[in-house]
Amino acid sequence: MREDYVVMGKVVGSFGINGWLKIKSFSEKIELLGKYENWYFSQDEKNWSEKKIEQFKINLNKISVKIYGINDRTAADGYKGYLIGIPRQSLPELANNEFYWNDLIGFEVVTLSDVLLGKLETFIETGANDVMVVEGDKQRLLPYVPSVVKKVDVKQQQIIVDWDENF
Repeated sequence: MREDYVVMGKVVGSFGINGWLKIKSFSEKIELLGKYENWYFSQDEKNWSEKKIEQFKINLNKISVKIYGINDRTAADGYKGYLIGIPRQSLPELANNEFYWNDLIGFEVVTLSDVLLGKLETFIETGANDVMVVEGDKQRLLPYVPSVVKKVDVKQQQIIVDWDENF
């Protein structure tokens, strides 16, 4: 589990000429990011800088945000690729069998017959269901649904899946 901050999104570009940022949310509920007045930005998940949110908008399931002090497109372009974190202690407590995606990144993905498929690299939101991107001998895309994900073992840092190793 990563400490201090949970990565909740990423800056994917600028929007307009007044310094707005386009954000890709890594949260199941994209409006969750709008509840926080301060976000933390990092390029490496080690060094974080705090920024105050001036405005937050969701339009057609896309997030745009205006940060105090970023007032033109050039300044906004400088944040492309930055990760957005929220302090772990600020996030809501999770119920049993709920996880922040960020905490599962790097877990081994193993089949029911104990075949290692690789490590969880990231998630993709598709609208229908979330998809795990697993990097191993080849890249695999596995749906994050109960029929596939049988168990998440936080202690062993493993995700047990019902999946054909040849697929």
